Amino acid sequence: MDAPLVIRPKLWLLLGAIAAIVLAPAALSFVPNPFEGLGPEQRPSRFFATLWLLLPILMLLAVWRVLAWTSYRATREWIEARNMLGVKRSTWSELTSSELDTPTGMPPAYELRFGKRKVRLIAAHHDRTKIQALKALITR
Repeated sequence: MDAPLVIRPKLWLLLGAIAAIVLAPAALSFVPNPFEGLGPEQRPSRFFATLWLLLPILMLLAVWRVLAWTSYRATREWIEARNMLGVKRSTWSELTSSELDTPTGMPPAYELRFGKRKVRLIAAHHDRTKIQALKALITR
């Protein structure tokens, strides 16, 4: 049996998410509270207020990215999506359409549709050579 084709998001995405999870709270501890010591009719510094808003959002998005981390394994018979919630396998006989030539949508992504289920591989997050290998695997 052939070894399955493994498609994972690029490593920089994982490293960036981990760095954001670690560095955002550290940076937030150094940013002064923009609302501290304000009197009536005084405005907080826009720069620091923006940092106070965006750093926690950045950290939450990075946590979501790590929790939603999905890798795909494909063989001649099936493709399976593996993430923290488990494994979902779809057979190629259920494939209704595929768009692996050029990325579509926003963000640009490659799509495989299995009836109501859809597998989206975001173009910027996945290696183009792996997508081409998947396309070759489907057309066999």
